[in-house]
Amino acid sequence: MLLKDLLQIPALQNARLAAGAEGLYRSVSSVNMMDTPEIIKSLKPDELLLTTAYAVKEHPEPLDALISHMSRTGCAGLAIKTKRFLTEIPSSVIEEADRLRFPLLELPLEYSLGEVLNGALSSILQNKTEELSYALDTHHTFFNLILNGEGLSEIVDKLAQLIASPIVILGSKLELVSLSSTVKPNIHLLNRWIAQAAKQQLTQGVYRIHQTQPSDGARYVFLQPIPTPQRPGYIIAFSNEGEMRKLHALALEQAANVLGFELLKAQAVKDRARRFKIEFFTELVQGEMDSEQEIIHRGKQYGLFPADSMLCIVCGRDGDEGAGIGQEHGEAERRARENDHLYHSLAKEFGRLGMPYVLFTLKDKCIALLSAKELLGSSEDGKLKLSQQLTGISERLTGREEISLSYGISAPINKLTDIPNGYKQSLDAYRLGRSHNKQRFVQYYHTKELADLLRLIPVDDLQEFMQETFETWSGIDEIEQREWRKTLRVFYDNHGHIGETAKGLYIHRNTVLYRLNRIEQLTGLQVRSSADSLRIRIALMIKDELAI
Repeated sequence: MLLKDLLQIPALQNARLAAGAEGLYRSVSSVNMMDTPEIIKSLKPDELLLTTAYAVKEHPEPLDALISHMSRTGCAGLAIKTKRFLTEIPSSVIEEADRLRFPLLELPLEYSLGEVLNGALSSILQNKTEELSYALDTHHTFFNLILNGEGLSEIVDKLAQLIASPIVILGSKLELVSLSSTVKPNIHLLNRWIAQAAKQQLTQGVYRIHQTQPSDGARYVFLQPIPTPQRPGYIIAFSNEGEMRKLHALALEQAANVLGFELLKAQAVKDRARRFKIEFFTELVQGEMDSEQEIIHRGKQYGLFPADSMLCIVCGRDGDEGAGIGQEHGEAERRARENDHLYHSLAKEFGRLGMPYVLFTLKDKCIALLSAKELLGSSEDGKLKLSQQLTGISERLTGREEISLSYGISAPINKLTDIPNGYKQSLDAYRLGRSHNKQRFVQYYHTKELADLLRLIPVDDLQEFMQETFETWSGIDEIEQREWRKTLRVFYDNHGHIGETAKGLYIHRNTVLYRLNRIEQLTGLQVRSSADSLRIRIALMIKDELAI
């Protein structure tokens, strides 16, 4: 119980508060008496100490040190019976207690220390009994709501009634989960407090709301964490008082325990539904459904929409490639939580685009199917708009949560049965962007050119191919090699036409023939045969276009 409440018992009603009035809200859980200075070694937090000061009657100076030690220990207060061994409380002791905001009481003569001790302990015990009884009754009240099939909103409303205060349930990211309907909170105040709270580490306690004007409403928020293993939430109650009544605090604690169970149950239902959703879309993108009617029937419950045209978008974290291979169990769990968080963050962001969409996860990626109707009118303008929107999402997530995202986007999909091909295209586009070592990119799918295909081959293999092709060139002067490469490139670009090659190089056609014959004689390569010409063209592309 609080010290200010304990002072209402008969034995303490006439006690004088000598100092430390600001500490009257300290909790008292035990009472002790001091007969020797050695008591200082056995003091406990929340303990009220009674004394006649007999041990220091000749030299009361140690009382200053006792006050300081009790304040550091977290004791409830010190009560001194004067007029017997100590005429009055020294001014230095009063000043020290005021400085530390530590309650210092002067006990009246009409009650002995034993009577004060017994009266205080009886009151504390009775208070504990009442609190325990209230806690059990409250717990049964909330638990019975669950047994009767009631849910989160009913528990929140019952809590609001018990403590006569608006109640709000927030998730781990301070997102709104539920709020009381019987005692409605001020949403303006709630948003203001959330903006304040987002900047600090939250723990159980009282938080002052910054007021812009006196008529704003409640001035304090009482915060009670909801214990859940993975996604802790919070109960917040609004009040005009800076201290929470003990019974109300107990009600919040009991509600938190029951709400923890209820939130776990609700999360289990969500996780199960999410698993079914992932299984459905995994089957879909892997091409295990041939009937459009089956896709429509099963996909309806997961938000899949038949559309004239849609896009498939692969969303991946930058730096995540290969992160799932050989992970420890704890690391795998952490990655799963991060992917789950990314899914919820992206769901909010895609919801702001103003287009129909469905979002699901596949391994370490988030996949979105987005209506492409707005993009069909003007393809390039639509692509630019979508790229800007996706880049904006990545920038916001990077700023808020240090999540860097990149995207691969398919060509338009016109039938639900084409979704597997759209997924493959978006994944190919994503991997192409990754192969260029880009970050925070938006890569649209396009039919691969030869250069794109070459970039998918390991660099060592490309170097080996190029070296084997030009192996017989090793004894040729480097200047002449450059001249050969230039001649061959123009020759092949003009489809083997000697006259056009000569024009492109600004030389005589006989010079072209001379160079081609010299290459064939010195290297053994038949530059005009289909097999050797293809090999040479690929090797030249590896060297010149990919700069290897």
